[in-house]
Amino acid sequence: MKTITKILILALTLHTANLFAQTDVEVVNFTAVLSNVLNLSITAGADQTATFNTPALYNQGLDVVGVTGVTMESTTIWKLSISAPNFTGPGAAIIPINNLGVWCSATGVHAIGTEVTCTNTSLATSRGITVAPQDLINNGSGNSGAALDNAFDLHWTMGTMQGTMNATSLFAQLANGTIASVGTFTTVVTLTLTAL
Repeated sequence: MKTITKILILALTLHTANLFAQTDVEVVNFTAVLSNVLNLSITAGADQTATFNTPALYNQGLDVVGVTGVTMESTTIWKLSISAPNFTGPGAAIIPINNLGVWCSATGVHAIGTEVTCTNTSLATSRGITVAPQDLINNGSGNSGAALDNAFDLHWTMGTMQGTMNATSLFAQLANGTIASVGTFTTVVTLTLTAL
C-alpha cells in the first residue's frame, strides 16, 4: 500500500506542476533610429585681437595672434570651410580679409595626413582668409568620430604675407591707400562644418 500511495502522490504532484507550468508569450517590437549628427564647437579662443603698434609689426606682421580650439562630432565624413568679410573700420575704411591668415594642427586622435587633410599646417603655409568659403580641413581616410577624435587648433596670423595671404605689408597698404586709415577694424570669421 505504501508503494501505491507514493505513486499516487507522485502522479498528483506532476499533474499539479503541469497546471502551474502553463505559459503565455507576447513580443515587443523595438526599433532603434540612428540619425546623422554633425556638431562643431569652439572650445577656446572665440575672441581674437591683433594689435599693430610698432613699425616692425606693420612691416612684418604678427606671426602669432592667437589660437582657437575647435572640435567636430560627426557620424559621417565631413569638411570644415572658412570665410569672412573684409575688416571694416572708421568711415568706409577696410582691411582686405586676406591679411588675416590661419593654419591648423591636430590635437585629437585623428591626424592630419591620415584621417583628415589640411594643406595649411605651418606659418609658412598659412591660408589667407577670403570672402568666399574655402575648405580648410577635409576628409582623408575617414574622419567621422567624436570630439576626442576631431580636435584641432586654428593658429591665427595677420599681416605676415605667408602662404596665400596678402603679399603686401600693412605699412605699404596704408601708404598706397588700400587701407584708408588707422583705427579699430572688426570682422567675423565663419567656420562651416558640412557632411560629405
